[in-house]
Amino acid sequence: MPFVTKNPSYYFAALSDESATESLHIGLFLGGTISNEKRQDLITLARLIRQSSRSIRCLWLRFKDGDESLLSAFRAFGEELAAVDTAAATGAEKGAGIQSLVFEGRVNTDVISCLSDFLFIENNNDLRGIQFRRTDVDITTFTLLRPFFTQSNDTLKVIDMSSNPNVGDECIDELLGALLDGETKIETLNITENNLDGEDDDSRRISGDCVASIASYVSQSKLYVCYVVDMYCTFAKLTHIIRIHLLPPLFYNCTSPIRYKYHIATPTP
Repeated sequence: MPFVTKNPSYYFAALSDESATESLHIGLFLGGTISNEKRQDLITLARLIRQSSRSIRCLWLRFKDGDESLLSAFRAFGEELAAVDTAAATGAEKGAGIQSLVFEGRVNTDVISCLSDFLFIENNNDLRGIQFRRTDVDITTFTLLRPFFTQSNDTLKVIDMSSNPNVGDECIDELLGALLDGETKIETLNITENNLDGEDDDSRRISGDCVASIASYVSQSKLYVCYVVDMYCTFAKLTHIIRIHLLPPLFYNCTSPIRYKYHIATPTP
């Protein structure tokens, strides 16, 4: 597992080191009640991230349950990250920025919205990948993020939505619609259902029609690199798992109908 810390000041020295050139991983574990001191540390961390000459290869944000002070502090963190747009407008040197963003744990639309100012910066040319890892995101999240997915046509390459119980057909349709509207040329789309063990739970399921929508998206996309979707989908009351590998454009004529292969496997009891 990646390193995460509850102490934002842990990264202050590394971000302030002007002699360092290697990229930096930043992992935060946020939850509970946020003190005024920790809130200020989060704001300072955001300012150092945008001012540092070091590249942030990944900002990993792991959340557990918290109160309003957590949202307030994280919103202040996001506003400070977005201040890079103001710096660019005044001619100040722009920091290297964040290349990959991971949300993990008790993350919902309210949490995501705290970073909306940063995500919606026009021509945010640093972010290459975004992952939602076992979160509580749902259709309202992807509706909120539609401008981000639409405007990231030249930068975003990887979208990972692994094991999110509220991600179903509506979320994927909203995402694919935004990507098509923005002609976003992503290279990897990972959609894995929350439960692959065949156990009945309250998780949303991805239908066969949604799988067809993904295939249609790939056939309509103007892709110039190898594109693979690894898709898991449950049918027949969770008695089977269907894994679909959409073949990359190198293996078929882009003007021909989409081709795919599939494997059906019964889950191990």
